[in-house]
Amino acid sequence: MPNKQTAVVAVIGLLLASAAFVIGLITGASNASVSSVLDSPNELCFIDTSPDQFSEKHAETKLAGCQVIGMSKQEAIAYLENADLTVRIASEDGESFAMTEDYSDSRINLEILVGLVVAATAW
Repeated sequence: MPNKQTAVVAVIGLLLASAAFVIGLITGASNASVSSVLDSPNELCFIDTSPDQFSEKHAETKLAGCQVIGMSKQEAIAYLENADLTVRIASEDGESFAMTEDYSDSRINLEILVGLVVAATAW
């Protein structure tokens, strides 16, 4: 009988631990927030002067893309649209969106996670 009781206690323990993990995961995800959001362009960005750039506009667009990393989604979109750039959301919170493969040297593709820009590509 001790083996049966041990197995029952182990199963109950696993169920309780799993339930606690799931509850913690749900609670953490619903309370996720970012405390340090940039509200001005990133000062550590620089313009790429390599000869491999498609155009001068492309280099400027890449610079603007770098500058919005760390901003909130709304601030980044406002900043980029103010710079006369087209903004496209490539992915948000793990969901990727369909995009065309045409090239535009004035378009930025943003990747958003929990309302924060985590990546920006120019093409």
